[in-house]
Parts: sequence; structure tokens; C-alpha cells
Amino acid sequence: MATEVIGGLSAEAGAALGAGIAMGLSALAAAWSQGSVGAAAMGLAAERPEFEKKLLIYLVLPEILALLGFAIAFLLVQVVSAK
Repeated sequence: MATEVIGGLSAEAGAALGAGIAMGLSALAAAWSQGSVGAAAMGLAAERPEFEKKLLIYLVLPEILALLGFAIAFLLVQVVSAK
């Protein structure tokens, strides 16, 4: 199987680079948003304990960013390796 080289990168290298960027940036975004949302949610839970269960969804939502980044990275690598 011949690999096509465009701009000095093969298709596999470009997919690996794109997968790394997708995973890295989504993990950074998830960490940043979970830190800021988590701090605010814990402050509210300390003052109003009846909201503890409702705040759980706000703590879980940033993790979806990391999972979507993983899914995109996985799809990038699978599509290129299938060719």
C-alpha cells in the first residue's frame, strides 16, 4: 500500500497529529471547564445543600468534551488505517 505524502506528512502521520490535537485540546477544555464549574457548584452546594443532586449534571457535562475528543481521535485513526 502506497502512502500519499502531502506537505511532508503522510496520511497516517496527519491522522495521528489530528487525533493528538483533538484529544489534547478536548482534555484541556474539559479540565478547565470542570475546574471553574466545579468550584462554583461546590460553593453553591455548601450554601444550599438541597441542590447537591441537581448540580451533579453540571459536574458531568465537561467530561463529555473529553469523550467526544476521544471519539473524534478514534474515528480519525480508524478511517485512515482502513484505506
